[in-house]
Amino acid sequence: CAGCGGKISDRYYLLAVDKQWHMRCLKCCECKLNLESELTCFSKDGSIYCKEDYYRRFSVQRCARCHLGISASEMVMRARDLVYHLNCFTCTTCNKMLTTGDHFGMKDNLVYCRLHFETLIQGEYQVH
Repeated sequence: CAGCGGKISDRYYLLAVDKQWHMRCLKCCECKLNLESELTCFSKDGSIYCKEDYYRRFSVQRCARCHLGISASEMVMRARDLVYHLNCFTCTTCNKMLTTGDHFGMKDNLVYCRLHFETLIQGEYQVH
């Protein structure tokens, strides 16, 4: 086992980064999350990471909506100085996904579809 160095005599084992692991030994080196049931794990300089810790430590940018890392090869949406995963660029009110060419507005660094932004702005300027 790449984790504990012990012999693997279990019926099942995990194969990650071309090494064999006891199911109980494949853990994130940062948070110690057991990765046996995770779909992905990440490796850097011989250490194993869960997705969140890998992106937290090694990503350059973070999504303004979900706060997870954005890899250099990912397609993104940009608004002002903020960057979003494509799936995260949604209206704060209705969660409608916004794509290139869609009209949207921003208030307090939150994204709104055109309808909800106009409703928000109209509500601010009503005379009471």
